[in-house]
Amino acid sequence: MTEMKKYGKRFVSVRQGIIAGISFIMLCFSGVTGRAQQIDVEASFSRDTVLIGDQLDFTLRVVQPDSLKLNIPVFRDSITRGVEIVRTLRMDTVRKKNHLLEIIHRYRVIVFDTGGIVVMDPVVVGYIYHGMKATLASRPVKLVVKPIPIEPSKGPRDIKKPIKIPLIVYAFYFFFWFMVLQLVALGIYFLVAHVRKKSRKERLPEIMRKPAEPPHIFALRELNNLKDARLWQQGRVKEYYTRLTDILRKYLEYRYDIKALEQTSGETLHSLTAAGFNDNRLFGILKEVLETGDLVKFAKFQPQPDVNESVLLNAFVFVNETKESWKKEDQSIREEKKTETDLNDSEPDEEGVEVRDEKEKQEGKEEKDHA
Repeated sequence: MTEMKKYGKRFVSVRQGIIAGISFIMLCFSGVTGRAQQIDVEASFSRDTVLIGDQLDFTLRVVQPDSLKLNIPVFRDSITRGVEIVRTLRMDTVRKKNHLLEIIHRYRVIVFDTGGIVVMDPVVVGYIYHGMKATLASRPVKLVVKPIPIEPSKGPRDIKKPIKIPLIVYAFYFFFWFMVLQLVALGIYFLVAHVRKKSRKERLPEIMRKPAEPPHIFALRELNNLKDARLWQQGRVKEYYTRLTDILRKYLEYRYDIKALEQTSGETLHSLTAAGFNDNRLFGILKEVLETGDLVKFAKFQPQPDVNESVLLNAFVFVNETKESWKKEDQSIREEKKTETDLNDSEPDEEGVEVRDEKEKQEGKEEKDHA
């Protein structure tokens, strides 16, 4: 009897322990189940029916408590067989009431299945609660893929017809770009012309300014200054010939009214002939001086000392022997002006005549000094 009581008490204690363990396990699962009721996983397509090759959006929506960390799957190349990802769209996170978060993942997908029904497996989301691993899955998603309708009577054709651009559009584009190129070319032309004109003015030395005196007076004075500078004796041969030819070009420009400063030596000689110059000996002297200067300036020619002296002497000869014709031309111009004055004024001013005669005597004296 005593032993029966002893075994009875032991059975009661074991039964109570089993009941307590079962209650503890049920309590734990009830917590997990309660927490799982706050988690929602939903997968869906933007359309449930598409044509093969069409693009559509796939959305994965998860609602969870903000204190719980979920392992949400991230898709890379495809959602399921036959549904490929074109690009990943933005991910949104929205905070809701009762400490809940709504997380939305969106994907742009394209369907290349051969037609029929695509059944997407449930999306499984895992999480850990109080050290216990649990999962929650979405419902399966169905997508109906239809083939492109083909009418056998019309035969195969493109999905979309080629776009026909009106001819007026081509004409507009051609005219527009033609005008743009014309404006660019015109701008480049004026820019180059401006730069060349500016550089030409900068290259002209001070002696190239238009003299306010007879051209031979200016030329003889500058030739004497060049002789006194002794440039070629100091090894400055190129500078010597540059100044020499510039003096002659300046003289020719204002003596014969030709644009010698802007022309090459050949063009200058041609212009001189066109202006009526017919002295072959002086023409040969001038040609030799200009061509020797071109060889020194552009071909790095190194002439002998006697050549350097002879070209300067020839320049003096050319100016001195062509100044007489200038004096005759100038005298004829003066006589014409005097005749006009006599016609306008029958009684000329004697004092004015004396002043004019004195001025002519002074110019003749200056010419003798320079010669």
